[in-house]
Amino acid sequence: MRNPRPGSYDLPIMSAPAFQRLDWGRIPYARALAEMRRLHARRAEGRGRDALICCEHPPVLTLGRHADPSHILASQAELAVQNISVHQVERGGQVTYHGPGQAVVYLVIALGPRGLGVRRLVEGIARAVCATAAEFGVEAVYDPQRPGAWVRGRKLAAIGLAVRHGVTMHGLAMNVTTNLSHFDYIRACGLQAQATSLALETGAAPPLELVYDSLCQHLGRELA
Repeated sequence: MRNPRPGSYDLPIMSAPAFQRLDWGRIPYARALAEMRRLHARRAEGRGRDALICCEHPPVLTLGRHADPSHILASQAELAVQNISVHQVERGGQVTYHGPGQAVVYLVIALGPRGLGVRRLVEGIARAVCATAAEFGVEAVYDPQRPGAWVRGRKLAAIGLAVRHGVTMHGLAMNVTTNLSHFDYIRACGLQAQATSLALETGAAPPLELVYDSLCQHLGRELA
């Protein structure tokens, strides 16, 4: 398990400063959350740089600031058996799941200098996710009434953000080789919907590194 470390990647943007890409590997959710909050505080003070953070987590459930705890369908004992922890966080949205085989990208971005509003930001993230899915042979769509990316009614990726002092936190989670049975423990984003993954849709298991590369490239273009 790797500790948070600065990446060595700059993502060139034609009309805006480059994003810094940080690769944290598989990292406990609590550690990633603390580091993301630290980076957010620096960016909100006008220090640091806009960053895309690529990471993967051990099994964890996160509840958005207005989430309904009843959308966790498993008991604390059942979650403990599976070593699934639970965290309340400041992003919007309901309950979601993170786990191994899921490509998570957190965005710490100052919106003002890029001329971004929240709606354009969310739509840009969704387009980047759908473009990445297409690169791996999956046709995904964005439904603004149901946050995330969808494949024939099954959820491929979740999007959940917080914006404080004009700077974003949290981001997206895309199922690649995720254990989809863990979604049975929740009513994801408050919806009755099945989850899917790139591996399930294609019968192949693309390396997470390639998925991160694609997501960051498309995010760089969409959020310029």
